[in-house]
Amino acid sequence: MKVAVGTVWIALMLVLWSVAVVIGQIYPQDFGQVLVTNSISNPTAMAFAPDSRIFVAQQNGALRVIKASSLLATPFVSLTVNSTGERGLIGIAIDPDFPTNNFIYLYYTVPGTPAHNRVSRFTANGDVAQPGSEFILLDLDPLSSATNHNGGAMHFGKDGKLFVAIGENANSANAQNLDTYHGKLLRINKDGSVPSGNPFTTGSEQRRRVWAYGLRNPYTFSIHPTSGRILVNDVGQVTWEEINDASIGGRNFGWPTTEGKFDATAYPTLTNPIYVYDHGAGDGRGCAITGGTFFFPAASNYPQQYVGRYFLQDLCNMWINTIDPDAVTPTRSAFATAIPGNSLGLTVGNDGNVYFLSRNNSALYKIIYNNSTAPFFTTQPVAVTVATGQTATFTVSALGSVPLAYQWQKNSINIAGATAANLTITSAETTDGGTYRVIVSNGFGSVTSEAVTLTVIPNALPVANIVTPDVGATYAGGSTITFSGTGSDAEDGSMPASSMQWNIDFHHGSHKHDEPAMSGIDHGSFVVPVSGETADNVWYRITLTVTDSQGMTGKDSVDILPRKSTILLLTDPSGLQVVLDGQPIQTPATILSVEGILRTIGAPGTQDAGDVHYYFQSWSNDGDTSQVIATPTDDISLTAHYGIVVGTEATDGETQFAVYPNPSSSGEVKIHIFSRYNQSAEIRMVDVLSREVGTARQELHTGSNELAFSYGKVKRGVYSILLNVSGTTASRRLIVSE
Repeated sequence: MKVAVGTVWIALMLVLWSVAVVIGQIYPQDFGQVLVTNSISNPTAMAFAPDSRIFVAQQNGALRVIKASSLLATPFVSLTVNSTGERGLIGIAIDPDFPTNNFIYLYYTVPGTPAHNRVSRFTANGDVAQPGSEFILLDLDPLSSATNHNGGAMHFGKDGKLFVAIGENANSANAQNLDTYHGKLLRINKDGSVPSGNPFTTGSEQRRRVWAYGLRNPYTFSIHPTSGRILVNDVGQVTWEEINDASIGGRNFGWPTTEGKFDATAYPTLTNPIYVYDHGAGDGRGCAITGGTFFFPAASNYPQQYVGRYFLQDLCNMWINTIDPDAVTPTRSAFATAIPGNSLGLTVGNDGNVYFLSRNNSALYKIIYNNSTAPFFTTQPVAVTVATGQTATFTVSALGSVPLAYQWQKNSINIAGATAANLTITSAETTDGGTYRVIVSNGFGSVTSEAVTLTVIPNALPVANIVTPDVGATYAGGSTITFSGTGSDAEDGSMPASSMQWNIDFHHGSHKHDEPAMSGIDHGSFVVPVSGETADNVWYRITLTVTDSQGMTGKDSVDILPRKSTILLLTDPSGLQVVLDGQPIQTPATILSVEGILRTIGAPGTQDAGDVHYYFQSWSNDGDTSQVIATPTDDISLTAHYGIVVGTEATDGETQFAVYPNPSSSGEVKIHIFSRYNQSAEIRMVDVLSREVGTARQELHTGSNELAFSYGKVKRGVYSILLNVSGTTASRRLIVSE
C-alpha cells in the first residue's frame, strides 16, 4: 500500500531587522563569547596563520581573510565550485613553513559531470593568492549524485605530512574499500605524493595514501600540537557520534559494520572510538559532531583545569563540551550551551582562546576568560532599522564580577524598567527612533556601551509570494522541483527579480543542510538527488525573501515533504540478518523510505543462528546477492532465502571454515573463512581413499573471505575439503549428490 504524506504550507510575511533576538549563551563563570566579525556567508572551515591572520572558507568558493578582527573586503581567492548540499570550499590548512613559503592548502569541489573534490596549494602574496599559483596535489575520486558526506578537514602532522579527511559520499561500502579515497583519512606529502611510513605500501594510488579507514563523514579532526596524537570527529548516522584515535596508521573504525561502541571480541580487527554521544535533545546529545580540538596552547589565561582537555561541539543542540582524551573511559563535562546555531569548526587560536564559526549568524566568535572585577562588554549593541508596527531588539553581553546591573538609555535618559541585557520595543513607532545605549555596573565600577540608532520607517512591508511549488506539492528522489515567485510593495509596486533571494534548505530531523542563497532570479529549479541521505525524516524548505527600496524585507516559505513507501525485509528461515546500506540489520525489518531513493540491500554469504550454519541461496526478486533498488511507489517485500550447511563437522584450533552448498551438485562450492591477517591458503579435495580430486591456492585478506573452489565433474559420494593455512590443516566433509 502506498503511504501518502501530507504537506505543510508556511506563509511568513516577516520583517528582518539587522540584529536577531539572541538566546543568552551560558558559559562557566568568567567566560564569555565575543563576536570577532560577521558577514561571512556560509562558513565551513578556518585556520590561523602564524601572523594571527584568520582564513575562513566560505562554501561558495571564497576564502576570506580576517586581519586585526576585521573582515577584509577582498577574498584571498575566489574559486569556481559546486556548492550544492555539503559541497563547496570546505577545507583549509596552513603550511607549517608558511612564514617562508606562503603556502595555503584548500579542499574544494570541482564542478563537472561527475563532480569531484580536489586538494590544491596556493601561494600567498600578502592578503591575496598569487595569480596562477594553484598547484593541484590530488584530484579525488568522482562523486555520485549524493551531495553529502564530503569531509574536507585538513591538518599538518608533527611529521610535516598533510592529513586529509574524506567522507564516504553517502555510499557506506566506500568506507571499507581501500581502493577509493572516500571514507578515509589520508596522509600525503606536501606535493600530494605518497610518503614513506603509510600502512599500505603496495596496491592502488588510493590505497597507498590511506592512513585510516572505516569512516562515515569525518568533517573535522584535530592533531595535538606537541604529541601529534590524532583524534577524528566522525559524524554518525542515526544513533551515535564518534571521536576516533587515528594516531596509529592502518586502523579501521568500522563503518558501516559498526557505529558507536562495539564488542571488541566480536570485531577484533576494528578499533573502538574513544568517546561517543548519542542522538537526541539536550546538552551532551545531538545530531552531528562538527568540531573538536585539543586545548593545549602555548599560552592562555584559561584556568589550568582546561589545559589538556578536548573541546567538542554539536551542530544541532548548540553546546560545547569537554572530555579528558587521556582517560581510559572519557566522560563529558558541560562547558557552554545556547551558543549561536549551526556552529562548527572549533579551533584554538594563536592567542590561546577557543574560536568557532556560526552559519546561522555568518559569524566568527571567540571564547574569552576574564576574572577581573569591573564589568566590560563582550558584545556591543548594533543599530536597528524597522518598519512601523514591528519589533526592535537590542542586546549586549558583558563580563565582570556578579551581580551585574543593566540600565538602558534613550538619548542619554534612563528608560524606566529597562534593566536587562536585552531591550525589546514592540510595535515600534516613529517616536521610538533615537539613540540607545546601556550602562552595566557592579560593585567595582561601570561601563557604558556604544550608542546605536533605532530607525523606524513609516513604510509598508513588502510582500513575498511563492507561486510554485503549489500548495500540497510533494517530491520523490529524482524529481525536478521548480520554484517561482513575485514581490509587491505599497511604495515600490511590483518588485523586480533583482530584489529577490531564494534559500533552498534540505532538512533532516532537527538540523538542516543549507546551501548558498540564489539572488537576482524570480524562478528556477533543482533536481532531488536519488542517493545520499536515506533517512525518511527529511523535507525541503524553499524561502523567498524580497527587499524593497527602503531595505525592508518580506518572506514567504513553503515546505515540500517526501512521498514514502515501506520496504519489508525478511529471511527464510525467519530471524536472520540482511544488510541495508552497508549496515547489518535483524529481520523482519520494516523500513520507511523516500520514493525514488536508492537503497543497497544485501545478504551475507553465510551466517549462524544458534548451532545452525546457513548459506545464502537467492532473493525473492531474483536480484543479485547485493542489489541496488530505487524505493518504489508501492510498498515492497523482499525475502532472502537461505539453505542449511549440512555434513560438516567441527574442527579444533583457529582455522574455522564452512563449505556450501553442501550437498553440492554444480561442480563448484564456496568456502567461507575468517582470517586474522593476510596470508595464503592451500585448498585440496580428496575422496574417501585420500586420493586428490582437485587443488588450488588462494590469498586470504584480513577478515571474512568468500572463496570459490571448482572441483569439476566427479562421482557422487563423500569427499573431504582440506584447508591448509600457516601449516595447520582443517577439514570439512562435502557430499556430492550428482
